[in-house]
Amino acid sequence: MSLMTSLLRMRAATTGDALRASRLRHLHLSDRPLMMLTLKQTGPAARPLAVMLGTDPHRPQLLVAPPSGSTTPMLAALADTVTGHIDARRQHTEHLPATASKPARQRYADAPQILVPNPQTVQHLKALGDDLRFRTVDDQMPTSRSVQRLGHWLTYLTDRADIPGSAALIPMTDFLGMHWITGQSPLEDEDLATLLAWIDPPRHAASGRDAAQQAEDPALHRSAGPATDAAFDNDQLAPLFHAFARADEGDRTRILHDLDRMLTAYLQPTWERMWQAYTLLQALPEAHSTARRWDHERTAFSDECSHLTHDGRPRPAREQAVAAAVRLARTERTAAAFAAERAADDPFVRAELRTTGEAFGGTVTAIDPERIVHGPSGRARWRPRFTLSTKDPVHMEPGQLLASHLRRNARYRLGEVTYEDDATLVELEITAGMGRVISPTHAVLPTAGDFLVLTQAPDHYQMPELPAREHTPWTHGGPPHDHTDDSGEDEAGQ
Repeated sequence: MSLMTSLLRMRAATTGDALRASRLRHLHLSDRPLMMLTLKQTGPAARPLAVMLGTDPHRPQLLVAPPSGSTTPMLAALADTVTGHIDARRQHTEHLPATASKPARQRYADAPQILVPNPQTVQHLKALGDDLRFRTVDDQMPTSRSVQRLGHWLTYLTDRADIPGSAALIPMTDFLGMHWITGQSPLEDEDLATLLAWIDPPRHAASGRDAAQQAEDPALHRSAGPATDAAFDNDQLAPLFHAFARADEGDRTRILHDLDRMLTAYLQPTWERMWQAYTLLQALPEAHSTARRWDHERTAFSDECSHLTHDGRPRPAREQAVAAAVRLARTERTAAAFAAERAADDPFVRAELRTTGEAFGGTVTAIDPERIVHGPSGRARWRPRFTLSTKDPVHMEPGQLLASHLRRNARYRLGEVTYEDDATLVELEITAGMGRVISPTHAVLPTAGDFLVLTQAPDHYQMPELPAREHTPWTHGGPPHDHTDDSGEDEAGQ
């Protein structure tokens, strides 16, 4: 927790109301997202109890699994709704021209977005996807293929949820916590009811703190899932399950109807809170870089559809070492880019980073606007250099690429850092955004007295070079250990 976050949390605790931690919304919100609430039964991690979902706040769909027996009919209905939402995003495409690294291709004009209450629901959907995508397809049962396809898409969506800045599957508590700071602990912020009470208390509440205390009342509080409350399990759910096990066929129909009514009443408050949170977030102005990240989301969705059409094999249960390393590196790069873009867009984020040394602001004291350097080939390059005086901590290494929200196309390379008694002098070289020597863009140049805030550049993190499979040891997913060795060591030892 940063110094700024700690300060805001203490102020919120003092005033009793949540405080804004971000001026802009940094994730895309669809006009018709698919809301999804899940409850799971005790026992196997992936066995569902109920799912409430839909795109209309006034007409949710409730799917309930029987207390015992097959869950396939319920999963088939869930597959129809989820895949229907996904297929509806595939109606229109756009043409992407060829680039230096990619050929011309088509991309869908939209992508699916599913909103869930909390990260625990994401983990439940991940376990459900792992279970469903490896199920055998029975041609005699048409629903088996749709259930397996549901597993494929749940795995894709939960994988996207691990990528910072992705908006395919979003836990609402994380989304709200990105933009508001409450006076309760981060652990308490994982409860949607209390978090929303702090942020948007009802009119009769004296403050967000009072509303949160009322929301914690055991007589009124209901978990947002996927686990249910112990009191609800013992007092209401367990008696119905026992009655179902002892009942005959006619009574079971009545019990299932009672179970539907009970679970609807249980999930309805969370359903309404989800749409309340959606309305709050939709009212925030969207950050500049959000559209670019949604473009990447549409590209990833288009690639996944292409994979499903031309290959269709389920993702492996466990990644090989190289694939896992690539995934980790890509996640790190995306996280760094997302953090840098948020800082470039949002003054609130920049203020927080200045307290941690990941950004600094200062006044330009000197500038060398005509500086020319010569590269290895002898070609002249225009590389202006200037000095900035700051009182912020500077915890960056020389050579780090930086950016400024005032000049988004410019890049600044951190040079020598000199610590003085009352300030820190930072030497910076402009490396991009200023045109060429024969046609320079002088608008990128600061002038003495300008105040600049510099953050890490979105493109500062580069993917590491990883070996091809044939050059990877068999212990890490490369060729088998009895693979022919071309190094000549065997011959040398004979």
